[in-house]
Amino acid sequence: MKFKRPIYSKIFTPNMLRDPQEFFKRIHHYCNSFPEMLPEKYGFWEPLKIPFSPDIIEKLIPNDRGGAADRLLCQRLKKPRYQGSFWPSLHGETHSEEYLTSEFTQIDQHKLINYLKTTTLQFNADLAIIDANRHSEPQLGIKEGWRGVTPFSYELKHWLPDMYWGTVFGKPYVDLFGLECLLSTPAYKVEKLSDDAVYIQLTEQVQDIFEKTEHVDEQREIVKHHLGTDAFWSPEKAYVINTDYRVLKGLSEHNVINIPLQTNYTDVFRVPHFNLISDAYMQAEVPPENIYTYLKGIKEFGTDQWIVQLSQAWLLRMFDPIALGYGIEDVYSHGEVSEIEFFYKPDGYDSPIEKELFIGAWDRPEQETMSRQKYAESILQVLASNYPLAQSEWSNVESKVDHFEGHSEVYLDQIDPQEFNLFRIAIKVIVFERFFVKVTFMDYWCNDLSESQEISNPIFNLFKAK
Repeated sequence: MKFKRPIYSKIFTPNMLRDPQEFFKRIHHYCNSFPEMLPEKYGFWEPLKIPFSPDIIEKLIPNDRGGAADRLLCQRLKKPRYQGSFWPSLHGETHSEEYLTSEFTQIDQHKLINYLKTTTLQFNADLAIIDANRHSEPQLGIKEGWRGVTPFSYELKHWLPDMYWGTVFGKPYVDLFGLECLLSTPAYKVEKLSDDAVYIQLTEQVQDIFEKTEHVDEQREIVKHHLGTDAFWSPEKAYVINTDYRVLKGLSEHNVINIPLQTNYTDVFRVPHFNLISDAYMQAEVPPENIYTYLKGIKEFGTDQWIVQLSQAWLLRMFDPIALGYGIEDVYSHGEVSEIEFFYKPDGYDSPIEKELFIGAWDRPEQETMSRQKYAESILQVLASNYPLAQSEWSNVESKVDHFEGHSEVYLDQIDPQEFNLFRIAIKVIVFERFFVKVTFMDYWCNDLSESQEISNPIFNLFKAK
């Protein structure tokens, strides 16, 4: 179902909605509160062919779900046109979601806003939003941050993608920002709905998103700075959430590297703790009690010949398709890269990234003319010559070459004493008969060598041949 200029709305509620009575209650609420947007057809998958009526709501359970409610898709073809869905949380780890889409010229914005407010209050929603694509073709940065305008729970656990045109902040966000801070927001409308809910609207009319795009975007930034930019997505601190794969450009075999899923909680962005409510069908997720212990959890990846293990504190950088000549469809980190790049969680949102990690692998072109051992011995000089220009002078901390059956290991660790700190680069290379793998640790602001080594040593120790 296509719309010329769609307005998107989504409501995030903490209860799972798998319980049929709770599910039916939610749909009755929609029908009673928004009768002019009553669906005409419904179904559990496309195309939607079954006539809808409020009289059949108690029958909206698929036969193969064991009595539990499942997602429901709805649409309305006559004006005002509408497409929507109700998504119960399937695993107790996400919000249940209600999704509404309509033409902005056909929707009564006041009724839509009022529906989001009343639904938030009645069902204790954590968040409700109204917005639209600001450009006919989404820009790369917007697509990464917004993920199709409306986010999902797994994103909200990492960052709030942006400030939306209309937003109802529920209790988790009131606790995060503070009630007084929310009520003092410099926006067109700020309304206290309860002690645990505040509605903020950027401009007077929803069509301003299309007709006054620059003004609306300016208002977004003003509100974000008021609430604190560390709660909102930014390209500088963005990282990959979903499972990701990379094809290393320099490696012709064993070259598909699968990066494990980033766990739900980090401390890069300031985020609320959602109290996701379980029902009789499944247990809801519980946030970690100690985030620092949680971040020490190890993720492992590699190939059938080598592995590397990193703590959750190392975050995978977003793939840059523009730099490598890829199109917008490749923005989600898939494709060929020279090196996989990670950054170590910053101490503060406004602090620059101080530590980075690069993992690359290349075929060994001299494999026919030079032995693996001899090639490994020659690498130290090559590595040293490729260090960046020193501010003072590169000083050797450690350098060594070790040979084992089937592979060799090369290690070089150097520091450059600068005016206020040390710049440290440590590299470990594992050389196989036909290719080599390199891990580079860069500490741009090394205050103490031993502290830097406490972070890098576990990585190098756990980077090894199988």
